[in-house]
Amino acid sequence: MSILRMYYTADGAQRPTHYREAWWEEETGEFVLHHGAVGDTGTTTVEKVADAAEADVLLASFEQQNLTDHYVDAADTEHETVTVKIRFKGTTPTQVEKTNAEKFTIAYSGLLGWRGLGTVDEYHMTPDEPAFSIAVHTVHRGKAMKLTQEALKKTDFRSDRLRIERS
Repeated sequence: MSILRMYYTADGAQRPTHYREAWWEEETGEFVLHHGAVGDTGTTTVEKVADAAEADVLLASFEQQNLTDHYVDAADTEHETVTVKIRFKGTTPTQVEKTNAEKFTIAYSGLLGWRGLGTVDEYHMTPDEPAFSIAVHTVHRGKAMKLTQEALKKTDFRSDRLRIERS
């Protein structure tokens, strides 16, 4: 699955205000278009396509329309990196804590992705402290950080074990 994600920054705005993304789900033969204001869940449209060639034509058309509308590829859009850390109970993580870290990462990734806010790296254990570390790349730090508590609800982690650091 290849995804094309683009951002629009309104005149006078300091960061992107809108997003558009499209991808083709090969298994289902669906071309998916998702767009909205950054931070909102947006609108999704799905249409059946015959094959990869038709999906490639739709993606190219989507990209061209976005460029015409002054959208910029996500790779060319400034993202701030923030680190979310979740402390272990002890000095090493338990299997339950590792499972919860995976649940948090998946939930947080979905919350950010469906709102055009950015991406989440896989968690890893920090070498200098007993904690999981998750890098977040976002176009709007404030909106992205507000969603950490919602993602935390998908786990058994207590909120007092979570810390956010600017990178």
